[in-house]
Amino acid sequence: MRVTAMSTLTTLSRTKLTGICPPARGAVLGELVRRQQAPVWLVVTAELKAAEQLAEDVAFFTEVANLRPGPEILVFPESMPDSRDMREAFAASADRATVLSKLRATRQASATDTGAPPVIVATTPAALLQPVPALEEFATREFTLARGNAISFPALLEKLRELDYDSEAVCEAPGHYAIRGGIIDVYPVTANQPYRLDFFGDELEEIRPFDPVTQRSGEKIDSITIAASPRLKLDPSKTGLADYLSPHTHLVFIEPASLDEEFSTFAREGSDPLTPILQRCAAATGIADIDEAAALFDGEDVAESTWDTESLAHHRRYPGEALVAQERLDVEEESRREFLVQVAAWKKAGYRVLFVVSKEGEEQRIREILDEDPALKKIAPAFLRGVLNEGFRITNRGRSALALASDSSTRKRAPTSADPTGLVVVTETELFGRQRLRRPQASKRALAQRAQVDQLLDFSELVEGDFVVHLQHGIALYRGLTKLETRDGVREVISLEFDDHVT
Repeated sequence: MRVTAMSTLTTLSRTKLTGICPPARGAVLGELVRRQQAPVWLVVTAELKAAEQLAEDVAFFTEVANLRPGPEILVFPESMPDSRDMREAFAASADRATVLSKLRATRQASATDTGAPPVIVATTPAALLQPVPALEEFATREFTLARGNAISFPALLEKLRELDYDSEAVCEAPGHYAIRGGIIDVYPVTANQPYRLDFFGDELEEIRPFDPVTQRSGEKIDSITIAASPRLKLDPSKTGLADYLSPHTHLVFIEPASLDEEFSTFAREGSDPLTPILQRCAAATGIADIDEAAALFDGEDVAESTWDTESLAHHRRYPGEALVAQERLDVEEESRREFLVQVAAWKKAGYRVLFVVSKEGEEQRIREILDEDPALKKIAPAFLRGVLNEGFRITNRGRSALALASDSSTRKRAPTSADPTGLVVVTETELFGRQRLRRPQASKRALAQRAQVDQLLDFSELVEGDFVVHLQHGIALYRGLTKLETRDGVREVISLEFDDHVT
């Protein structure tokens, strides 16, 4: 990590945390967010997949710690050329715009402002240092609509066209809008769902989110923000992402020594977009497993702290690939018992034990295993519902400790003080000898599949009470969508009312 102007970064507080194994990163980062008030946390990892998984882990552990207000966790991906995959490139650009919009909204936030949730952005070096639109131009291409606003129907349509939104028959994807009589459906590129705007004359009377598949509206909300489509080319910022950051932003570099080379590549190409970001932020923290030299965290003014963590992979053996059938099952059961005996020993030594399982059935199964063996029954773990790839153990050393919630499958209990000895977090990987497949998503936007939308095209323009013509049964009144019990389960169907109130 080549820092060309370290003398200008004297106000940047730098801390290096070592001894943190990869499975424990999310828990440690969640603890940092709990301890240190900051409006924005910018977390840099080597790869996008790692950033996405870390974002999920941090979300889990901040909820376990009952952090209030809960953080808003986003992923800032690298932009892609349109020639690669237009839809994928648009989605990545929309995700970047979402982060920029949120950062702009929190730009003037104070470090002590406890009313707003902190924003945690997971990203990569390339994504962090890529050009972004100039802040002023981005701001002029973003506007907020609130209930009660006076804005004419044609004026709003003109604004959407200026922001390069597409007019469609059905509003089903970010960057779309649809006109339905006195209603405008719009899907902001920075939102996770589309919204229905209902006008009374030139007054925006209602704003409701709706499902792009069923077209059903949700509860009323007060306002939405609409940003420009990523296709609209804006002038780039001269100082990159730095313009969007609060001066109280905390930077976190995951394995900073491994990031050095990628940051140095930008410097060799004649640019140094990292320094403006460092100059804008209040603190930088390096999280690493092994204490390796990293440019940003060299110097006498760097605070250092060593954690004692380890992956549980060192304590769990698995059957060889050559084993099959009953022999494999026997070895797996023996291996699991050996591991759980070790967990029981940690519990006896004063560690608190948490088992993280994804389903109630898995929790019941492991409870039965523990109850059947007197040596394992003493573990008496707390069960938490969630998905983690790998377990870990933390041995407390001063401030190197976690404060997590008590036993609760819903993860809503208040946090407890850190345990005297430490904490053991066990996952399904160790309990059942398998990793549950995780497919992290940078975006959780509601999208309609083409086949689903095709089923809606004949009635998406209808409102309850409209007349329709059924091909076999003639004229009827449209009564919306309803659920019907069938042999294949509950299905959603169109409800029509015929003569004599027959439906």
